[in-house]
Amino acid sequence: MKNQKILNRSRFSIGVASAVLGIALVSTPAFAQEAAEDEGEAIVVTGSRIPQPNLEGISPVTTVGAADIKVEGVTRVEDLLNNLPQVFAGQASTLSNGSDGTATVDLRGLGATRTLVLINGRRMMPGDPGTSAADLNAIPETLIKRVEVMTGGASATYGADAVAGVVNFIMDKDFTGLRLDTQYSFYQHNNRNETIRPLLERRTAAGFSGFGYPDGNTTDGGAVSLSAAMGTDFADGRGHVTAYLGYRKIKPVTQNNRDYSACTLQNTGAGALQCGGSLTGAPGHVIVYDSGTSTVYGFAAGRQLVGGVNRYNFAPTNYFQRPDERYTGGFFADYEISDSIKPYMEFMFMDDRSVAQIAPSGNFGNTLTINCDNPLISAQQAGIICDGENLINGFLGTFPLNAVTNPGPGAINFIDPTPGTTYNKAFFQPLRRNVEGGPRQADLQHTSYRTLVGVKGDIGKAWTYDAYYQFGRTVYAQTYSNELSVARLTKALDVVAGPGGTPICRSVRDGTDPNCVPYDVLSGGTISQAAVKYLSAIGFQRGTVQQQVANAAFVGNLGEYGLKSPWSENGLSVVFGAEYRKDSVELKTDQAFQTGDLTGQGAPTLPIAGNYNVREFFTEAQLPIVSKGAIYDLSLNAGYRHSSYKVAGGNKFSTDTYKVGVEFAPVRDIRFRAGYNRAVRAPNLQELFATQYVGLDGSSDPCADRVLTAADVGCLAQGLRVGQRVASNPAGQYNGLLGGNINLQPEKSTTKSIGVILEPRFLPNFSMTIDYFDIKLRNAIQGFGSDAIVNTCTSNPTTEICSLIKRNPVTGSLWLTNDGYIENLQRNIGGLQTRGIDFNAAYSVEVGSLGKRNAA
Repeated sequence: MKNQKILNRSRFSIGVASAVLGIALVSTPAFAQEAAEDEGEAIVVTGSRIPQPNLEGISPVTTVGAADIKVEGVTRVEDLLNNLPQVFAGQASTLSNGSDGTATVDLRGLGATRTLVLINGRRMMPGDPGTSAADLNAIPETLIKRVEVMTGGASATYGADAVAGVVNFIMDKDFTGLRLDTQYSFYQHNNRNETIRPLLERRTAAGFSGFGYPDGNTTDGGAVSLSAAMGTDFADGRGHVTAYLGYRKIKPVTQNNRDYSACTLQNTGAGALQCGGSLTGAPGHVIVYDSGTSTVYGFAAGRQLVGGVNRYNFAPTNYFQRPDERYTGGFFADYEISDSIKPYMEFMFMDDRSVAQIAPSGNFGNTLTINCDNPLISAQQAGIICDGENLINGFLGTFPLNAVTNPGPGAINFIDPTPGTTYNKAFFQPLRRNVEGGPRQADLQHTSYRTLVGVKGDIGKAWTYDAYYQFGRTVYAQTYSNELSVARLTKALDVVAGPGGTPICRSVRDGTDPNCVPYDVLSGGTISQAAVKYLSAIGFQRGTVQQQVANAAFVGNLGEYGLKSPWSENGLSVVFGAEYRKDSVELKTDQAFQTGDLTGQGAPTLPIAGNYNVREFFTEAQLPIVSKGAIYDLSLNAGYRHSSYKVAGGNKFSTDTYKVGVEFAPVRDIRFRAGYNRAVRAPNLQELFATQYVGLDGSSDPCADRVLTAADVGCLAQGLRVGQRVASNPAGQYNGLLGGNINLQPEKSTTKSIGVILEPRFLPNFSMTIDYFDIKLRNAIQGFGSDAIVNTCTSNPTTEICSLIKRNPVTGSLWLTNDGYIENLQRNIGGLQTRGIDFNAAYSVEVGSLGKRNAA
């Protein structure tokens, strides 16, 4: 949203916490952020497990500091990260249709599942049963010390999923004192978009309703954030604990509050834009099928069917910003028993509830027949719907075109009129939006816990160790309301004459459903509240996803044993470690979701259950070759990790990842670096275990709406026949077979990078980095895409690709029934590649008495 955000923030500080007046960049090169604080102190740089004396490293890292976060004034971490050029928008508060309620980060546009999120260098657990991506809502903004973003492969250091890179949240575990932060913000927008307004006015002038727009200034989307951080030493300074609490509440913004989003833009096909709309509206339309062709009718007064369409604007009720309420709390604690035994503990809690809202549900063509003795059909409507050409018998299932003989139970005949035969059902689709029932809403709640216990310390002068166990669990709940039931729609449309000629449901007359209320979609008027109540359906999902990690690493400075280059003062540093990780998921859905009974979902939502574990060994080495004499610095870094996976169900695979890098500084002012990384992403739980189902996936059928000839070789290769005519879906929606694949193998990627770092001594407080990167992924876990499959087969038929198209054996349809679909399961196919140049620069200078440079 291009809005002006107004914020009001106050802070109360006791102890070492302080307010800083200054100007901060959103991001700076990593080496410039902590120089003052960490000068001479060995710290761990993102991308390596070996402590270094500063934040310089072979892998390019961009850092966002605590001061940057405060100046930016954001209440959501993802909003801050989305300002960085390396980051593409993932799941966020501005997503409603398709939202899972989480906040994710997507580096380089390669997908959130290919971006690894860390807290203090340790993996963050998945945030939702539907994805392996971490939920940034669990991050306490008030304690963020800095955020380090490293793009490119990092699997040798951190394990799978770091294909696009790593986002590492470094928390201020040493905070001392008490800090209270409050913030209030809202959006202000001046509605004066000169591009969208004429398009909306054009729709209104054409007689379409619902295409209005706001005028003047709009203020909305208020957000309040409250947080507290407390830190103190104990046991004579041998221990420290930092705790935090947070609360955030955000109000919604709907698309009708902005002129530029008051409708959904569509391309007319000639390159011109128009305000799009749906045939499923109110009073809606009916589609009548006649010997393989289809005609769309609207409504006029007196139960009349007329030609033409009245598009429904489904944009206004969509949330532009979802309402959200979040609670966070936790602590970081450490204690020094001795130099060799330093136990520590972390605990983080988050409860977040958000509501996603989109346009009302309805009958989107979910029902296919109507009985011709329906007393709600007028004579004029019956003459069109029940004209004999499109009459069918009462069996449900598949239906051959123009068949004269009855194929038997379980099938429907499309027929030409047969003398002496009576038929009582017509094949047609009502399209009616449930505007009386209100917008669809997904109430999404995530409650997560993360606990970590560990111990670290020194082993003599040369070695240190760090071992920990981490457990993370996310509990998920979704309640989807204001839907319609397909099963009840079918009953409510099957209307017969009751006592005194009163229209009643057939299921009321035969006693199968005495609660049924007729759904009068043919009147062209308002639906009764009794019918809306009867048709309304709610879906429930509940699930958990959890992760266990046990890790131990030993870091050695072999320079203590004399293992060093003769041209360097520093010795060889090495890391040896092992890790065990187990990820598991369980998602339960109710009968409405499982059976696809909710009309607006497009497909069933099926349960998921599964787990896998991985055992890993890793090592890393850093060798300073030259650090004195004519050359300021020359060093090498290399790493290797072997991972062995075991998937529930018997699938096993292993991976090897590695990295090598070189850093060369002929003088202190300039430094060159280059790296090569091999990274992997193992298939996640959803890709492995998601239940296969038939649902909406494609948007076109190139074989539809024409009589096929012998020249249509690609269509005939799909099982169609000469002389056949296949009906298209007027909504442009076709079936695909979707779901998991237990036989998936890991993706593999290579990242090449080369860059230069400039810190000229003649320009103090200035630093700049320029880095070229090239990320290439192969054996990508993805589907071909239903449209790509059917279009490729049609234009260039091959046995392999055409075998994925499973048309209905009689009608040839890919949408009328579930036995017509395109197989679009996840596979290891093809690849992805992205390349570019990163540029970072920072320069700070004192401006009189207005402020001073601050390194953080």
